[in-house]
Amino acid sequence: MPTQWDRGRAYWEQAGSEGYGSRMYVSGSVERHVLGRMWRLLLEVARTIGTPSTGAVLDMGCGDGAFANHVLASNYRVVRGVDFAEQSIARARRNAASSSTFDVVDITKPLALGTFDAVFLVGSLHHVKAAAPEIAKQLRDVAPRIIVLEPNGAHPLRKLLELTPAYRRAGEDSFTAGQIEIMFEEAGFMCADHRRVNLFPNFTPGPVFKALAGLERIIERSPLLRRACTVNLFGFTA
Repeated sequence: MPTQWDRGRAYWEQAGSEGYGSRMYVSGSVERHVLGRMWRLLLEVARTIGTPSTGAVLDMGCGDGAFANHVLASNYRVVRGVDFAEQSIARARRNAASSSTFDVVDITKPLALGTFDAVFLVGSLHHVKAAAPEIAKQLRDVAPRIIVLEPNGAHPLRKLLELTPAYRRAGEDSFTAGQIEIMFEEAGFMCADHRRVNLFPNFTPGPVFKALAGLERIIERSPLLRRACTVNLFGFTA
């Protein structure tokens, strides 16, 4: 029987061929805002939990390598990216920075990735939800710091979208913040940083983004309103 990973394979191979941005966003302005801001926040969390700039980092589920090549490579000494989609890794290698290497790896299998100062898991765990607890346990032997960005699985609109054909083709699912914390705590990590951020889903039209952009920081600062945010961002330490 096809697994969740298998069902999404064709979608993500196509996304790797086209480039993830064009496949996943309906508005260029939303793509630039969301990716730019999330990438900055990922680095901020990594610094907060003590990831050294002279260190080596792993981008696990790196997709087309955009984050590794455009961000990680200019902030860390050694960068390795792994992903199951061959087309994605091919694109990542074509655009690789001098400090970046990329390999096709199925992270649902036993890992032999070496050791790093930190691992970035950016929107990849929910695609391998059944295997995620075992992946978290194996990461204890890979790095003492884990930075995780995942969709907010407590968002009602997100859960409805996961029932649509497009989301099902992509193998989309999600975790609540509590599920992620428990999973990594049981794997031997402690949560050192948690933020709920990003008001704008990938499908947000450009005009809607422009109208609401000024409210994003206000909503994120409110304990009640931030429930509407679409992303959970964590920093875990061993």
